[in-house]
Amino acid sequence: MNRNKADHFIPVVIKTSLDLPPLWGRLSFLSPDEAELVSHFELPEGRVVALTFELGRAAFEDIRARIKKALRDSDGYYNYSLSFLDPAQSGPIKSAIAEGSAR
Repeated sequence: MNRNKADHFIPVVIKTSLDLPPLWGRLSFLSPDEAELVSHFELPEGRVVALTFELGRAAFEDIRARIKKALRDSDGYYNYSLSFLDPAQSGPIKSAIAEGSAR
């Protein structure tokens, strides 16, 4: 798991349920199938979350992901390894990543 070593973080809104306010964090790694998330908020392994973020000119809303692994670092941040659940959402993420790396 990438422990806060990324040069660039992507701000993200984290929804855990409809009746709770959204949380915040940053993506430190992103691929079409998985991501690494850093946040001050504690969430259990196995929990499903919905992520909203921007990547380049693309905006992504309610990208469903399951927390595969959760670790707390010495600064009090939680580092989460996520896997995306909806293959239909992976295509647009892959395109946005490819567009960003082509620049």
